[in-house]
Amino acid sequence: MCTVTLLSRHNMRVLDVQKDPVHKNRIHVLFPEVFSSFPYRVNVTAANALGSASYAISFEESSIVKPDPPERVVATPVPSNVRRLEVSWTCPSSWPEVDSFPLKYFLRYRPLIKDQWQHVELSDSTSHTITDAIAGKEYIIQVAAKDTEIGTWSDWSVAVHATPWMDQPKQITSTTDTSDPLLETKPSPPPASAEPRLGISPVGGAYRPLPFSSPLLVGAVVLLSMCHSYSSLLITKTRLWEELGGAALLPPVATACRTSGLLTCLTHNHH
Repeated sequence: MCTVTLLSRHNMRVLDVQKDPVHKNRIHVLFPEVFSSFPYRVNVTAANALGSASYAISFEESSIVKPDPPERVVATPVPSNVRRLEVSWTCPSSWPEVDSFPLKYFLRYRPLIKDQWQHVELSDSTSHTITDAIAGKEYIIQVAAKDTEIGTWSDWSVAVHATPWMDQPKQITSTTDTSDPLLETKPSPPPASAEPRLGISPVGGAYRPLPFSSPLLVGAVVLLSMCHSYSSLLITKTRLWEELGGAALLPPVATACRTSGLLTCLTHNHH
């Protein structure tokens, strides 16, 4: 087990010390004077079963003054300005009598897309307007504090994030004059049908359209015309033979073609 003791002296006087109730390696020294010109001397001794060791330091009060970080840091966009951010904060609540011992502040900010910080040092103001922000980019912002005359800078405050004002899309206003009544529109007539139309029957209903497709009908008409021509030729030849007295010598096919019509002509044409 290690035991730590502290002896503090100021102007040849031994100062009272108090151990921190939470941190076992922290001891509080009560300073009897403020802004003293005499240095403070502190001797720290650690001892265990193997022996002891001491460490002595000397310092001036003004060199170790370090305030706590600023509190309640807030960053908000400036309406209708895409490159500005308004930042505000309060002095640390642990700092006594800010009017008698004023603080100065150090502001740093950067967009998340970059690693390089931009800095602004302020005398005693607790607000600042960033005017060079990148439009539409999120920023991270921190603030530190320091006594205006002595001591060192505090640690950085808790980081806050903010994005500059984003322009809202403008609504397009219609230029149509609605005072005039709208004309009623009518649908256009359908285009002419591409399907073939049936012929109109003559008076009395003597003619009726044939239920055949066009290629088949054309073929039948051509075939019928050929047979009719062939039949007429045979009949002409037959009459000529009869006039010459040779009816008995007509071939059976010619006689049949004369008497039986189209079916016999088709058979003769096939042979």
